[in-house]
Amino acid sequence: MIPNSQAFSHELIEQTVKVGDIVIDGTTANGSNTRFLATRIGKSGQVISYTTTKDNANATAASLFMSGLLERVTLLSKNIDEQFITELGSNNQVSLAIFDYSEDAQNENNLPLDYLNQVNHVLPRLTHSGLLIIKFNHQPDSWHNFSDSLLSADYKQACYLTENITTYLIERI
Repeated sequence: MIPNSQAFSHELIEQTVKVGDIVIDGTTANGSNTRFLATRIGKSGQVISYTTTKDNANATAASLFMSGLLERVTLLSKNIDEQFITELGSNNQVSLAIFDYSEDAQNENNLPLDYLNQVNHVLPRLTHSGLLIIKFNHQPDSWHNFSDSLLSADYKQACYLTENITTYLIERI
């Protein structure tokens, strides 16, 4: 059975994230990735979750509260920007970051113009063997130029394509 993009991404998260890790949901949207990450990090980990709409933040907070996971998540009502290092902590790294611009997160039409800047803030903060997952229903032309510019000595890349969604993986080596 071929997994859909959500099952594939969540399987990778299960394999990568350990209890106590710090992880990033760069595009909270419907909150499904944030909730799943919160289940993987345990009580000693942290999810930093970025959401650009108040409705998404409120819905995610309510869902996390109802499932007993709210204390594991820091919800920020903004995009990742130059304050990212301060929000993360200057000595901290992340084991996994996800940017989901797909129908899985109900976020397929919300790709910001500066999405590559956001990715560039996160990539250097990945741990060795840390993973960045980015999903698109409609991948922008700028993505290929960006991924081609990454040094193969620093990053491994892979792609998983389903009927509607392309999932790109970047692993820091």
